Amino acid sequence: MSSLPLYIEEMILLRLPVKFLIRCKSVCKAWQSLISDPYFVKTHLKLPETQARSRFCIINDTRRHGINTNYSTAPIRGAFTKDCDAFSSDDVVTAGGSLAFDYISDYENFNFTYCIKLFNSCDGLLCIVDLSGKIIIWNPSTRQHHQLPPNPNPNMLEFLACCGFGYDSSSDDYKVIVVYTFRYISEETVVDVFSLKSNKWKSIEETHPTTAVTRNATVFRGALHWVNCSMSYDDGIRKLKLYKITAFDFEKEEFREMAIPNNDRYLKLTVVGGCLCLYKTWVTWVMKEYGVDTSWTKITSPLYSILRSGINIVDCDMLQTLNDEHLLLVDCRRLMLCDLRKNTYKNIMRYEEDRFGNNANLYKETLVSPHPLNP
Repeated sequence: MSSLPLYIEEMILLRLPVKFLIRCKSVCKAWQSLISDPYFVKTHLKLPETQARSRFCIINDTRRHGINTNYSTAPIRGAFTKDCDAFSSDDVVTAGGSLAFDYISDYENFNFTYCIKLFNSCDGLLCIVDLSGKIIIWNPSTRQHHQLPPNPNPNMLEFLACCGFGYDSSSDDYKVIVVYTFRYISEETVVDVFSLKSNKWKSIEETHPTTAVTRNATVFRGALHWVNCSMSYDDGIRKLKLYKITAFDFEKEEFREMAIPNNDRYLKLTVVGGCLCLYKTWVTWVMKEYGVDTSWTKITSPLYSILRSGINIVDCDMLQTLNDEHLLLVDCRRLMLCDLRKNTYKNIMRYEEDRFGNNANLYKETLVSPHPLNP
C-alpha cells in the first residue's frame, strides 16, 4: 500500500468520480471505511472539483398500461441509464437517432407488482412509487436502495395526487412528500412527510383548501410545487375555477401559493434555465424571479419546432435543462434533445410502440446512501 499520509490519500480520493470510488472501496479496508464515511460522502458531493456527472434514467415497465404486453416485441423491462454528455454529441443523428443505454439489473430486485411512477431525484437519489403505495429510494450509481415502511395513511392509494423527494438542509434530512387531494369529495389537500433520518412517517396537521389538478409536480428552491384548483362562489353558487401553484416547503413543512398567468390551466410544472416553468403544448411561461408573481414571462415553447415539423407528441414532459442551451424532452414514444437557442431538436431514443411511460428523469452520480441515518 501507499506510504502517503491518510489525509493526502483522502484529498486524492475526493477528486475521483463515483464509479472509480466504488472500485477503490475494494482496494483495502481503510479505503472502504473512508469512502463509506458520511463526512466523506457529503464532502465529495459538495466539492466543485468533482463536478458530479448528470445521467439520464429510463424505467421501462410493460405493466404500466394494465394489459398483457406482447413480450416478443416489447423492449427489455428494467432500468437504463446514459451519461448526458453523450446526448449533445454530433454522432446522434436527427430522424430515428438512437444511443446505446446501460442496463441496470437492480430494478428487477424491487419486485414491483403494479405500474410505477419515477419521481424527481435529489443528490443522486431517485424516488419510485407504484400504485400499491410501495415507495423505494434508489441510488443507481452505488446500486443501493431502500424500501420505505408502509404509509399508515389509508388515503395513500385512493387519493394520491403527487409525490416529491428533496433535502432539508436545516435538519440534514432527506424527505418524501406525499400529497393527497379529495377531489369530488371536498376541496382539501393534505400532506404526509417521510423522514429518511428517522425512517418514519408523519401527517401534517395543516391542510390546504384546494385540490391538485394532476400528478405532475416539481421540486425547486427547497419546496414541492404542483398546480391546484379552487372555486370562487357567488351567493353559494360556483362561478369560476381558480388555478394557482401550491408549494410545500421541505424545511418549514408549510404551504404557500403563487399565481398562474391569466388563471390558465397549465397542467405541468418543471424547471428550465434555473427558473420555475409552467407549460402545456403551445404555451410556456417562466418565473424570472422566484416567488414574484409579476415576473412570469412568456417564451417560445421548446415544443414549437417539434409540433411544426408534424410530429405528434403524446403527453410530453420537459425534464430539467442539461445546461443553459439544451433541454431534454420525453413522451411515450421518444426521447429528444431541444436546443433552446436555435429552437431545434434531435431524437436520442425512439420506441415504435407506446411504452416509454414518461418514467424518465435525470440524476447526479453521487455516493449518497438511500438508507436511514439512524436505522
